[in-house]
Amino acid sequence: MRFGLQINPYTLGATGNPWDCVVSAAATLDASSFDSLWIYDHFLYEGGYAGHPYPEPVLECFTTLGAIAAVTHRIRLGELVVGVPYRNPAMLAKMATTLDLISHGRSILGLGASWHQREYEAYGWGVYEAPAVRLKRLDEAIRLMQTLWSQQPASFEGAFYALQAVTDFPAPVQRPHPPLLVAGSGEKVTLRIAARYAQMCNVTGSPENVQRLFGVLREHCERLQRPYAEVTRSIYATIVLAQSEASLAAKREQWGAFLPPGTLLGTPAQIIDRLGAYAQAGCQYLIFRTPDWFELEPLELFSREVIPALAAA
Repeated sequence: MRFGLQINPYTLGATGNPWDCVVSAAATLDASSFDSLWIYDHFLYEGGYAGHPYPEPVLECFTTLGAIAAVTHRIRLGELVVGVPYRNPAMLAKMATTLDLISHGRSILGLGASWHQREYEAYGWGVYEAPAVRLKRLDEAIRLMQTLWSQQPASFEGAFYALQAVTDFPAPVQRPHPPLLVAGSGEKVTLRIAARYAQMCNVTGSPENVQRLFGVLREHCERLQRPYAEVTRSIYATIVLAQSEASLAAKREQWGAFLPPGTLLGTPAQIIDRLGAYAQAGCQYLIFRTPDWFELEPLELFSREVIPALAAA
């Protein structure tokens, strides 16, 4: 199993500038056993959401990842995940290509249909569409981006988007394009989109639910005549890690409001045991958030004690 950290939530830290905490964490991860670092694609958190109880600072994800790419050397970088309706997909492809070039081929493009209606409408991007429409946009956006990355010049005509003889230059480092991660646990549509296009899928839930969702993914792959092994199976979780039971109790008290249902809390041995159940369920890659990431010690502890124990899982 491989591991990625999503920086979430942001904090002002001692300097009052969220970037200062982000760049410190990026340096720590780059020197660690972690495989990847992820930034959420949001613009607004006003409080009142699971895991986000209070208003918090938010950084734009591609700007942040580009800055991280310029000061790191090994860690892979991705968005968990881009809300596709927020951007024209041709522009998104250019942004993803630019990040892949800055990072010298370390980027992963995470994609989803989006969920944050208040954010979308607050910024004046229009009426937030129904889930079925947003999923159609997700499918079409991927097809457009694949066309842009594979044809020179590229033309495309869809229900939502179009290209008119675009010669996109330069190409990304990773060919034909950066790996695509499609996130979401929708069995009929989202997992079918992942099976058709993605190099990674990302779901959530208990080990039992995750195992069932991966079974659905396999069925979609079989219907599409695509090898199931071509899709890396990942999950997203919230984890709180502490060296001792006493430290864990203190963290539970301090960060309880930031922990959604299903959060995994434990010492290294306990977390290894719980994540082993996900490995048994077919998970190959874990991406997680931890609310005290900016203190760095939990990242170092996870890298030192948890990752080596599960590297072969």
